[in-house]
Amino acid sequence: MPVTDAERVVDEYLKRIAVNQPIGPPNLQQLATLQTAHLVSVPFENLDVFAGTGVTTDLEWSLPKIVQRRRGGWCFELNGAFGWLLGQLGYNVDYLSCRVSNDGTWGPALDHCALAVHLDGQHWLVDVGFGDCCMVPIALVDGEHDGTPRRVRVEIAGDEFRVSEFDLDGTWGDRLRGSLRPHGLADFTPRSTYLQSQPGLEWTQQPFATRATAADGSRVTLRHGVLRRRQGSGAFVDRLITDDEFPTLLAEHFGL
Repeated sequence: MPVTDAERVVDEYLKRIAVNQPIGPPNLQQLATLQTAHLVSVPFENLDVFAGTGVTTDLEWSLPKIVQRRRGGWCFELNGAFGWLLGQLGYNVDYLSCRVSNDGTWGPALDHCALAVHLDGQHWLVDVGFGDCCMVPIALVDGEHDGTPRRVRVEIAGDEFRVSEFDLDGTWGDRLRGSLRPHGLADFTPRSTYLQSQPGLEWTQQPFATRATAADGSRVTLRHGVLRRRQGSGAFVDRLITDDEFPTLLAEHFGL
């Protein structure tokens, strides 16, 4: 599926995420619809990384994987492809370098690829590649925002931003720190290579898949040994599963 055949790829991509309505000029409501549709239709999953197949940040890889093969991926693939789609639909989109919070420490730059959409005179953070993502665009302005399924707090300092989320325990938890300076997808290649080749990282330890199941943030997550379900913004409910159940549940909930 060459990117040069853009019009056909766009049509197939919209069918992949079950967007059947006419696409008009860029606007916030339509952007939110596209983001939610992507999160419901396309899982965040590591199956190729776990299998050692190797993934790339190149659109010639991610677009066929997501659209033709009806697969998911991780941030470099999902936000890479979705950013391309938005650009083809007339949106002004940048790829952003983000650091990820991990047990109170911040990972390196380019650890996560997110999107900034320039719309209505401001930047909107759009992310379909962070697993349990916000379902709607978040304005990159200081303050609290309704992120669905959780409230989000944004702090801005120059062209740097920090995103926290309000957790079920009643506290704010750090999620991302990033810069509004745009990047090309190739800038993320070294980090992508590291994360799938460095021994001992979670990406290669066990397979998993997760996706939203409704616009209210309901979600299903599958790992070896457990199937997790959540309704809206509530707590996850876990069900222990056997290894033999894993392939059946992967097909049932993710079409994989």
